[in-house]
Amino acid sequence: MKIHASGTLRRRLQTLLLFCASFASAAAHAEFTLSDVQIAGRALGFLDKPLQGSVTAGIVYSPASPQSVREAEALKAMLGDGLRIGNVTLRPVLIPIAELQHSTAALFLLTGGVEDAAPMADAARNKRIPCITTDLAKVKSGSCAIGVRSQPKIEILVNRNAAAGSDLKFSAVFRMMITEM
Repeated sequence: MKIHASGTLRRRLQTLLLFCASFASAAAHAEFTLSDVQIAGRALGFLDKPLQGSVTAGIVYSPASPQSVREAEALKAMLGDGLRIGNVTLRPVLIPIAELQHSTAALFLLTGGVEDAAPMADAARNKRIPCITTDLAKVKSGSCAIGVRSQPKIEILVNRNAAAGSDLKFSAVFRMMITEM
């Protein structure tokens, strides 16, 4: 009897741990929300050479990842024919990660589900353009220069090395409002 109770308790604990792990994984990366995109757009205005006017926003995704494809399509739908944020209008175009080097986008929006983001980092550095994501782990690893998150609180994280590699320089006022690493 005691063994059965112990086995039941063990299964319940395993279920609880799996639930917590999946929740933590989802919390580590969330899809772009309208607030995230607006924060990213405003952040672009604080570049020493701010983007202005109509700007092609390359939504980078992995065709092999259903999560990445769904997020890319949702982000493209959110931006519609162009989303105006301050002095910039973001015009979306979907870019599979394998085609980054051929892109003419002025900035990259990296979706979740892109496991190998090294090509992303290389393309942003070679083209000297911003890469923005809601996956802060990708910013911490240097795959993307800028991370934004609007929930549960507004958070902007900039990887100093990735930003310098892409020749992104922010105004002193902006640097006081963000977290640099």
